Amino acid sequence: MLHVREVSHSYGKRNWLDRSGARPPVLADISLTIEKGVCLGLLGTSGAGKSTLGKIILGLEKPSQGQVLFQGQDIYRSSKPVLKELRRDLQVVFQDCYSAVNPLMTAAQIIGEPLDNYERLSAKEQFRVVGQLLEQVGLTPEDANKLPHQFSGGQLQRVNIARAIALKPKLIVLDESISSLDMVHQTQILSLLAELRASYGLSYLFITHDIRAAMTICDRIAVMDQGRIVYSGDAGDSVMQSDHPAVQQLVTSILPEHPSGRISFG
Repeated sequence: MLHVREVSHSYGKRNWLDRSGARPPVLADISLTIEKGVCLGLLGTSGAGKSTLGKIILGLEKPSQGQVLFQGQDIYRSSKPVLKELRRDLQVVFQDCYSAVNPLMTAAQIIGEPLDNYERLSAKEQFRVVGQLLEQVGLTPEDANKLPHQFSGGQLQRVNIARAIALKPKLIVLDESISSLDMVHQTQILSLLAELRASYGLSYLFITHDIRAAMTICDRIAVMDQGRIVYSGDAGDSVMQSDHPAVQQLVTSILPEHPSGRISFG
């Protein structure tokens, strides 16, 4: 489904006032694979490079070196018609649900954007499809006429998810998509994502700093530190036992010092 091959990226030299030399690479020799139906968790603390890698995978930022192959096509060397079809199958849900939408558009218009771009539906048929999508994400068809400010954060993120699944994509990049929500809404969205994955056979790239959330939904986990992947493996006990400092930092951020208070992922 997705192959990232030896991707490196740098933002170039420092400005002329800074004589400390070239900037360190944001990404260094990153390789990873996501198969059909698999959820890969990409973890790391702030500044690890995970969101930059997400942008490169989405085709939003060309890497300095390396390849990104989606469904066998290099997204940075494909023709415009091929790239348009690839983008149909590659969707994204961002962290800030409010900045990800036009505040003047209704939920129906937000969800209908990708349908307008790729489908030729009558107004009646699009109304029906949007209503179904709203129901699939736990909202109601009556919510179609609401504006973003009329939704809670958790509800609006459901609208964003409905937009992401509207074209039945193959892969969705979830870039810190639950981190701005409270614990109750995080749990609800994780459950929704699991249900949609089962229904549609979706693959996810789940970018997060929350190892607890990753272990809830992901099949595999890759941990980034200073632009490199420092751990890769199944989302099981092995990640908890890794002695790499970057992994341990993620683990200790959710585990109390006293063992009796520790969270079980079983």
